[in-house]
Amino acid sequence: MTNFILQNDDTPITWQDASGTLVITLNNLAAGTGRQGAIHDFGVAARSRYFAWRFFCQFETAPVVNETVDIYWKSSDGSKPDNDDGTGDAALSATDKLNNLQLLGVLRVDEAATGVVMAVSGLMIAEQEQGMPVIFNNTADNLVATNNLNGFLITPIPDEIQ
Repeated sequence: MTNFILQNDDTPITWQDASGTLVITLNNLAAGTGRQGAIHDFGVAARSRYFAWRFFCQFETAPVVNETVDIYWKSSDGSKPDNDDGTGDAALSATDKLNNLQLLGVLRVDEAATGVVMAVSGLMIAEQEQGMPVIFNNTADNLVATNNLNGFLITPIPDEIQ
């Protein structure tokens, strides 16, 4: 009889202003700026390398349809991160710091309204021991200035033979 390899989602790792597993300060993230979250250490033990990711946000003022918020993954082997902006919750020091990061996806504004949750998701592989999201607000509007209404999460998807 054939064994199936099935998806078995694990506990999500979340980045938010105040109530996540880790911190990323997206409260009122200004137009044309970026922010990286605190680094997550997956450890050296056996773990999933596949993750479902999800980014969600709201805007403080009505954004323009088709503007974007760009979602990146910054990884590290424990001593050499993908850029030199550090490993904590911090502002992106310059847009060229995005050059060597993995672009996960783009949230494309689909409605010119405030109070609307906009979200995008996808799959990623985390090859390195450590990593963090980097969010770049490529719109002309700030993200909403309320804690925990903007965030990022990854859900480990370990393979399970059944």
